[in-house]
Formats: sequence, C-alpha cells, structure tokens
Amino acid sequence: MRPLFAFVSVALAAVVPSLLPAVAAAIDEPDLEAGRKTFESVCAVCHGATGKPDLSSPTVQALDPTPADLSDPLFNSREPARDWDIVVTHGGNALGLSATMPAQGGTLSATEIRDVVAYAKTLAPGSELYPPGELNFFLPVRTKKAFPEDEVVWKYRYSEQDGTNVYRNVIELEKRFGKRSMGVLEVVQQDDGIDNEITEVEVGAKTVLYWNLPERSILSGALVVAIPTDSDASEEIIPYLAYGWRFDDKATLQSSLRVIVPTEDAGDGEVELAGVVHYVWTEWPREVFPAIEATATIPFDADDGDSVQWTVLPQIRIGLTKGAHVALNLGVEFPLSDQSWNTRYHLNLLWDFADGSFFKGW
Repeated sequence: MRPLFAFVSVALAAVVPSLLPAVAAAIDEPDLEAGRKTFESVCAVCHGATGKPDLSSPTVQALDPTPADLSDPLFNSREPARDWDIVVTHGGNALGLSATMPAQGGTLSATEIRDVVAYAKTLAPGSELYPPGELNFFLPVRTKKAFPEDEVVWKYRYSEQDGTNVYRNVIELEKRFGKRSMGVLEVVQQDDGIDNEITEVEVGAKTVLYWNLPERSILSGALVVAIPTDSDASEEIIPYLAYGWRFDDKATLQSSLRVIVPTEDAGDGEVELAGVVHYVWTEWPREVFPAIEATATIPFDADDGDSVQWTVLPQIRIGLTKGAHVALNLGVEFPLSDQSWNTRYHLNLLWDFADGSFFKGW
C-alpha cells in the first residue's frame, strides 16, 4: 500500500494550492504608461484607441480580416501574453494569424513590446473575471484539464490484449459558456471484434473554481453523466476535480481525481487518480513536447494494494498548425499491474475552433 499512499499524497498536494510553494519570479514589472504611449502611437490606428477597431476608419476597412477586438474580455483573456508577444515581435503570420499584422521586432525593443502587450491586456474591462490563457496547459491523454475550452477532440485508442484486440473512438465537443465554464458532449464507439457500435454518450459541465496567475495555478470541478446505449449497462455519475500548475518556466503539472459511481450499484464504483508533467521547452507552439503521465484506478471495494490498477503513459504533444490550434497527442500506455490488456496506443487530434478554421495556419 505504500506506493498507493505516496501517489495519493502527491495528487492531494497537486489539487490543494495551499500545499504548494509559491514560485517567485525575479522580473521587472511592465511599465503600463510606456505601454500606453506605444499602443497609441503604433497600434491604435488599426486596433482603436480603446482596443476596439473603428469600423468607420478607412484604414480598418482596408484590412482583411478586421483587426482583433482587444476590448472583448473573452478574447483578451483566453490567449496568453507570450503569444501576443510573439505576434507583436514577429507579425501575425508567425502564429498563423493575419498577415496584415506587421512585425514590430525591428522597430520596438523587447522591453517596449513587453510593456505594450501588458497595456493591451488591460483594455478589456472585466477580463479579470475570466481564467487567463497562461493557465491553459496542453491537453493530456488521460488526465482531465482544468481550463475551459472551445474544442473538438477525436480520441482513438487501440488495446492489445489476449484474444481479440479492441478499438475505441471518442468524439468530444467542448463549448465554453459564461465567464469560466464549459459544457461537454462525448460519443463513444467501440469495436471488440464481436460488436462494433456506439456504446456510450457522456454529457456534463465544468467550471473553474480557483485560479491564481502569480502562482500559475488553476483548479476546476466538473460533473459528467455517462449514458450507456446498451440497456444492460448502468448509467454512471462522474464528478471530478482537475488541477494545473506551471511550476517552472519549462514544465507544467496537471492532475485530476475522478469518482465513477454506477447508479444501479454504487459499490461497483471506482476512483481514478491521474497526473502528467509536460516539458515545455519553448514558447513556440508548433513544436514537439514530451510528457509522462501516470494513473491509478482504485475500486470502492479494494481490500489490498493488489486491487489498484496502475499505468504509465509516455506521450508527445505535436503542434500541427503555426499557432497549434490543431494539435496531435501520441502515447503508449503500459500496465504496471494485472489488467485485462497488455498495451494501449493512444492518438488524440484536437481542434480549438475558437482560434479559427481547421485549415488555418498550416
């Protein structure tokens, strides 16, 4: 049981922000007044003095697409400042955005760009009520994310096991609503060599309970209902907590705790703990990022450590488009305890449709 207690201790430390040490960053604060002056002299002609483009301006009318509305709190909050820094420095095309957004890296210094981005982030009143994009970490294979998204995700899993191998496909639709919440719909299809059918539909919602940008941490809670298409199976109620923390400039940790409760016999339920660490070695999103993930599934009626199912799942995240609003996860999952399968291969393809069409920015 000692490994189980160690895992639970780590998971609890991950989901309770007060137990984590604060990360101090020895950097200068941006000069917002200097940023305002730069914005008014360089940016306002297209984006407007208040961040909202003036649609009656001949300059704005000549631009295609229309410049982004920096005064929209959802738009302003959902993208991290580092992405805006890249766009201001290298131009919109650097992240697959508008080619009419010019590069300012040859005109403005790094300090001036830092200041003007910080000022632009103040142009959306109420944006502080939205979780910031700096806390939107990579989507893991099994660990649940804390940040609310506008995404479509295709999840493919191939399980090698004794007898017939099993194929599983999931289409997941995530849609943000309100300031910090998200609805989710999942349709699960499975082929076990005998039946090839839709086996389950999941519906639910997630909301952000807490975030702290200086500590770079975020915590969310969710409730999902799994509805089987087979009348012999039981519906399941699945509450979970999801936590994310950027504990280093080049690494993030995410963890989740799910409780799966069948409505017909709650005693057949289980608890799933999962955690993943991504190595974020560059701020450019169109790269390959390695990660290592681990899970432990504990039945409600577990009477000893042998009942716990452990897995480890090395994986990579690949940004496919310039801004990585289309990305791929590839992973191989290995059991560390007796299970019904030998090896699982995972492929997740995600499309963040809030950032544009699937074919944008390749």
